Amino acid sequence: MTHRRLTRPSCTPCARYALALALAPLVGCPLSCAPELAVPPRLDEDEVTGTAGDTDAAPELQIEPAAPPDAAPPVLRLRVRLPGASAASVDPARALIIRGKIGAAHVRQIEQGELSKALSERVVPSIAWLNDTPSGDLWLTVAPLAPLAPGETYAVASGSPSFSHHIQIAAEGSPPVLPRLWPPLDAGASLTFGVWCGDAPLPERVAPAQLAPGGPAGELRRGAVDGIGAHCLRFEGEPAPAAPSQADDLRLVGPPVAFAGEPAIVSLDPRPFALESDPLPAMALTCALDEVPLGPGCARVADDRIHVRSADAPLLWAVAGAGLDEVLALAPGEPFVLAPVPPLTPVELAVAIIDNAGRVERRTLSAMTRAPMPHVIINEVLANPVGAEPAQEWVELYNDGEVTAELTGYVLADVGGETELPSISLEAGAYALVVNEGYVTEDELDPPAPPETMLLRVPKLGSHGLSNSGEPLKLKDGGGVVVSRSPASPEPRAGMSLARIGPRAPDGSAGSFVTLWPTPGCVNIMNREIP
Repeated sequence: MTHRRLTRPSCTPCARYALALALAPLVGCPLSCAPELAVPPRLDEDEVTGTAGDTDAAPELQIEPAAPPDAAPPVLRLRVRLPGASAASVDPARALIIRGKIGAAHVRQIEQGELSKALSERVVPSIAWLNDTPSGDLWLTVAPLAPLAPGETYAVASGSPSFSHHIQIAAEGSPPVLPRLWPPLDAGASLTFGVWCGDAPLPERVAPAQLAPGGPAGELRRGAVDGIGAHCLRFEGEPAPAAPSQADDLRLVGPPVAFAGEPAIVSLDPRPFALESDPLPAMALTCALDEVPLGPGCARVADDRIHVRSADAPLLWAVAGAGLDEVLALAPGEPFVLAPVPPLTPVELAVAIIDNAGRVERRTLSAMTRAPMPHVIINEVLANPVGAEPAQEWVELYNDGEVTAELTGYVLADVGGETELPSISLEAGAYALVVNEGYVTEDELDPPAPPETMLLRVPKLGSHGLSNSGEPLKLKDGGGVVVSRSPASPEPRAGMSLARIGPRAPDGSAGSFVTLWPTPGCVNIMNREIP
């Protein structure tokens, strides 16, 4: 894979919308892209904040979307009118967004291009550019590249010309922020296609939009593609005007809200668009005997779910039909599960597969689902309890299927061998803990399981107990088929468990397991804060 890494713009004559990349602390060294400018006169505190002297000549702050400075939205652009300034006298590279309040001494550091360590650590990643208007006014726009923190104070400041303004982000009441799913982080190959998705359905609307500064114009529409992804918005733009050599250095931001001029429904994640990779076309996989081809991937149809293997390239999958409306951003080769679908029923799914350059391939999957079956998974593992080891270690199993699972012949395997499980029945939706014979249900050190949780006591859990540093586990059925796996990482701290983020999170996905407070015999709780 060949990647083209972004670099700071060179100090050749700047374009009309010169970029300022505040993406790394600037400690004890001048800003490298500052043009040769006359050093502006030093101002006192009132003048720096634009409140002294002739108010008509003071820099004027506007917030986009429109909001008062004491209740600004987390996703915004800060626009400053510069009366009497010319493009030659303004350096966007010295326009920054700073967390917290600043004073005249801080602005002088920005003027001189030498930020203290303390100040540089407060710099928010942003880009800045110049615009003029038919009236002749010159405007400096500064856009943060991540949502600002609700309830916090920030300053927008410049060293050429010198000014600063403070804003406070509204603690509540702002539109929700849609995360951007596509193009993928560090692998984007398109400046003309993007997808943002949330949790709730969005209205069917179309609105003009443009990436800034000077990026492609296009439209915002509902859906990852037409008809799929009612909880998503997409940007489709015309080809960018920049030459390839210029485009390699561009970072562009989308509009801060979905539909300008209308009541804001959602804000859009301001992570920048950039050409960070070559186009990565997806080569079709070779499917197994129990799979069917699905675009460049392969699908295995089960009862209430369809297992899909994605191709060896970053891809955005959008799927609709049979009650589904899913949009998934996947790493190369990452599997995923489409569920729920009705068992023992003919289903037809509309599928769109989008590569990192924004190219769309559309397919249809027609299949007959199977009869209901059990689905026993490794749901959670406590390998490093606070209590006695290995006595208090456990592996939680969960039957995510619709029928009872008979565990006769099932074995749990680690790197050292296999442990046969007791021949019991695990009902649909039920949990069971595989534990050592010396396991104590309440040791007053680790969380206990609910009284109704089934305990599967075995002579030895793991060859020498479960490894505290992590090890892969496999659950095999009576025929020796691996039905579920848990990975060796991430490695939990003492007293923490390795937990599946959801029953249908696929075994082979890097994000399927996380470390959590143990929840034996219960649903894994993703939102509990870990110190």
